[in-house]
Amino acid sequence: MKEVAIDRLLDIADKAVKLATKLNVDQAQASAFIHDTGLTRYANSQIHQNVVVKNGGLLIKAIISNQIATIRISTLEEKQVEKAVIRASRIAKASRQNRDFKSLPDPEPWNPIEKSFNQETADCSPRQRAEKAKEAVETAHSISSNIKAVAGYISTSSVTYAIANSLGVSAATKLSTAIMKTTAISRSGSSEGFGTAEKYSRNIKDIKPSLLAKEASEKAVKSLSPVRLSPGEYQVVLSPLAFATLLTYMGYIGFSATPYQEGRSFVKYCLNEQVFDEKLNVKDDARDPKTLYAAPFDGEGVPKRPVQLIQKGTVTEESICHNSFTAGKENKRSTGHAVPPISEFFTERPLPFNETVSPCHSSTEEEIAETREGIFVTTFHYVNPVEPTKVILTGLTRDGTFLIDKGEISKPIMNMRFTDSMLSALKNIPLISRELETVQYTTVPSIKLEKLRFVGVSAY
Repeated sequence: MKEVAIDRLLDIADKAVKLATKLNVDQAQASAFIHDTGLTRYANSQIHQNVVVKNGGLLIKAIISNQIATIRISTLEEKQVEKAVIRASRIAKASRQNRDFKSLPDPEPWNPIEKSFNQETADCSPRQRAEKAKEAVETAHSISSNIKAVAGYISTSSVTYAIANSLGVSAATKLSTAIMKTTAISRSGSSEGFGTAEKYSRNIKDIKPSLLAKEASEKAVKSLSPVRLSPGEYQVVLSPLAFATLLTYMGYIGFSATPYQEGRSFVKYCLNEQVFDEKLNVKDDARDPKTLYAAPFDGEGVPKRPVQLIQKGTVTEESICHNSFTAGKENKRSTGHAVPPISEFFTERPLPFNETVSPCHSSTEEEIAETREGIFVTTFHYVNPVEPTKVILTGLTRDGTFLIDKGEISKPIMNMRFTDSMLSALKNIPLISRELETVQYTTVPSIKLEKLRFVGVSAY
């Protein structure tokens, strides 16, 4: 993507804001973006879909007194942008007042993040993605004759977005991501086994299909003929993939200012308490080089500030992530956590996108070796919050769940449903690994929990 794209987007955003001010709105904000995505999917050991999508658009916010209107369009055409600005100003005039709104953010200096964008990732072609899919499929089948099918996807994307507002904010950046997931399916008689592996990076060179396929296939073969384990509380070793899912949900329901201010966040009721193991330290920091979404500023052009979500197991008022709206309600400063408008999944809720757990001194192998009887979990799926104020989550294990017996992985077990409060599950963490893996919105280790409550067995 050429550098001129940034200048063009800044110009579009700036013109939209100037037009809004001519229409006598009190404040205005415009976010212009281009999102290029390439996606190659494979199933039954062959590519079945290749998609290349280029999305461009604008998000315009018009404010008259405390009346706010936000409109999103999927075009950057000048006439359509003008129509959207006019429509936003008209809707703002007809809207109810939001007395909690204070102001859009003032401009602040920000610094680019080194290596947030990789040109080779942005330029990755369908053929290059197909070659990586082919490598994964061939490697998986070479591991064992029991591997009968390989599925997954490889995605590369680049995002450029610019933000301007009537108070003088002017910011633009670009970033890239490369993601690959491989799931291997094994069969022996009437039994099926599953294993999965994933990799996330800004640089396509970090994606090693053969390593992912080997990990997924070995788990799939080991998963054949699973035994049934009775529900109950067990020691567990969670892979980074599994732990990442739990932490992501905690960020969404706990560390966002929106549920906190609405009384739905556990942090509200646990202020200044050590609610987790003291070894657990979690920071949200977009400038950490290990994190995936390395944006120097948020969806309002506010520099992203590091937030210590958990400090030695303790949560405080400083654990909460704010955008300008939620910060204004408490006469605070935004922490730079407004969501950028780069996809259809846009929310006014501020969110942590760069959660990083501090490593400790063990390894996954040591966590297993220190477990006399427990469960190893590769990943969770269908996870949902049950009671946000107690961080009760429920979900199913998937793609590699094993019994740990006397410090060793022994038998595969049928997938199980857990339902438990993270305040309980993360209260006693005997071991945290030294190695961290980037998994979408998180950078996490594997961990050993003293107990996690499983409430049922799945037939799938």
